[in-house]
Amino acid sequence: MWQFETEFSEIIPRVPGVKSFRFPISPEKAPFEPGQYFFLTIKVNGSEVLHHFTISSCPTDTEYLEFTKRITEHDYSQALDAMKPGDWARIQGPSGSFTMPEGKQPLAFLTGGIGITPARSILRYACTKKLDRDIVLLYSNDRNDNIIFRDELDEISAAIPGIRIEHILSEPPQSWKGRTGLINKNLIIDAIPDYKERAFFISGPPRMVMSLQEQLSALRIPQDRVIRDSFTGYD
Repeated sequence: MWQFETEFSEIIPRVPGVKSFRFPISPEKAPFEPGQYFFLTIKVNGSEVLHHFTISSCPTDTEYLEFTKRITEHDYSQALDAMKPGDWARIQGPSGSFTMPEGKQPLAFLTGGIGITPARSILRYACTKKLDRDIVLLYSNDRNDNIIFRDELDEISAAIPGIRIEHILSEPPQSWKGRTGLINKNLIIDAIPDYKERAFFISGPPRMVMSLQEQLSALRIPQDRVIRDSFTGYD
């Protein structure tokens, strides 16, 4: 477990209402596995308040530690939205088991919205390390302009033969040629024909995670092959 007094070094708008926040801490000083989370303490209305966030960077990002958050109306979120480079923070971690297993079992990620952050960390790591893994990601959003990390995800999918990423929109434009609707068992069967052979990672707001768990249960995917990460505060 590590802990640092630090400061925000860079704040990056991603899509409307979503920002990435970086700290000048290298993974060499703060080691973690892709998909894990850490705890962040900031000052909210003059008091220190702690919250946990998935690390959206990966261990090969050597100059910084990053998390990505959708800004909400909660006081903590509003305080984050007001942060500037140089502002104080305390971080400690890592925690969590939403991590890529060893071996060669094919994997499937089912996620939506801000739930992409642990998958992004894992896929970014797999790409930079050129890992020989069979990974499918189904990423659900409402509109095209709300797809977080869109360009990077498409570049990863194009660069690594074993990684396939599909975007699903519930409110697609007329020009959209991809999949539409919500991730359900029929879409999983169609998009991942070998789903019975895969381990599944599901992440997103609690209601979405619960719904995806129900879809996988309907497909008779054993519980020990499903890893979940619920993003509280977004339902």
